[in-house]
Amino acid sequence: MISWATAAVAAAAGLVVGDYLTVVIERAPEATTVAGSLRELGPAPTGRCPRCATRLCATELVPLASWAAASGQCRHCGERYGGWHPAAEALTAVTFGLIGLRFGASPVLPAFCYLAAVAVALAFIDVAHRRLPDLLTLPSYPVAIVALGAATPFVRHGPAHLAHAAIGLACAFAFYLILALVYPAGIGWGDVKLSGLLGLYLGWISLTALVIGLAAGFVLAALAGLALLVTGRATRKSQIAFGPFMLAGALAVVIVAVQ
Repeated sequence: MISWATAAVAAAAGLVVGDYLTVVIERAPEATTVAGSLRELGPAPTGRCPRCATRLCATELVPLASWAAASGQCRHCGERYGGWHPAAEALTAVTFGLIGLRFGASPVLPAFCYLAAVAVALAFIDVAHRRLPDLLTLPSYPVAIVALGAATPFVRHGPAHLAHAAIGLACAFAFYLILALVYPAGIGWGDVKLSGLLGLYLGWISLTALVIGLAAGFVLAALAGLALLVTGRATRKSQIAFGPFMLAGALAVVIVAVQ
């Protein structure tokens, strides 16, 4: 019962976070460096139209409902938002809810919800722009380490989980680094930078989850590629964004794995 209540609260929080993520997804690809990132994200923080930066009123900040009421466009400048906006909000809410159901009111819940938020933003950006911005990936390392470290004293076998998380970070990064050096056409440096973060979280769950979570990304990418080939929407030379499959595979294992 408590887990279901936590899942409902987490899903509601995910809707709010997802609304903010639509701004991040719109603006983050314009940033080129982590330094000065707040300036590079531009003049449209949450609470403003990501296109004209006009401050939105309270009724225009209700996730999903405001987008539907405005027919997916800004009331002030008339610019249409991407049709992916409600999908990003809904996906964030669903992912938060599943993580809330998985962990319940655990001290590690905020850390894994952060992973979900970053995963949604990176996945949408990678699909649209074929890149995983350092602005989102690199700062996530200290955030995740601090969040998991803060939860360690309050979790059963917490120090062991944290040690496994460190091992997962190192192993995942080393594995992807080797792949990028051997097959640079298939693995980008954005994937390498992301791999350590996913290894950190998967290692926290268990070393078995680490192996399965990393493998799951390749399996999902292979299945998607096969589906695109069969339907004629891609050829053998086509390139697809790999980041979303890395993220989906890791999150799926986090949600279903037995700790």
